[in-house]
Amino acid sequence: MLLAFAASCNGDDPPSQEGRDDPPSQEEFADQANEICRAAEQSLDNVAEGADGPEDIVDAIDEVIAESRNAVSELDGLERPEGEAGETAEQFVRATRREIEDEGIPALEELRRAVESEDNEAVRAAAVRLQRIDSSASNRAARALGATDCAEEQ
Repeated sequence: MLLAFAASCNGDDPPSQEGRDDPPSQEEFADQANEICRAAEQSLDNVAEGADGPEDIVDAIDEVIAESRNAVSELDGLERPEGEAGETAEQFVRATRREIEDEGIPALEELRRAVESEDNEAVRAAAVRLQRIDSSASNRAARALGATDCAEEQ
């Protein structure tokens, strides 16, 4: 999911649950999560296109970090369905948060520092670290929920 996010959102709020007494169904949760993931991917589409040097690349990395945090926040703010679907939704959000906040953002910050210092070896190491993030837990939960736009293609 992190690479699909690589991560995040354009600031659109998920559909409102205001005035609703019942928790969302699994399908409603998946639709909302898919909307967040699609918006995130679209907002980061070509984020570094036209980058003309280290400063532009650093700006693009900063945008990915900010958008990734935003997407996690939006997903975390979704009301969970009841029962087993709710447990799976919670697993999905928890795994996504871990992948992005605990692994992805630190790797992106490492990449930013490497680009700023123009250390090509450190840039390669940070890129490898990003590629090695295991997103299988969030992918599995997203697919189980029907939030396929939030899962990396197999």
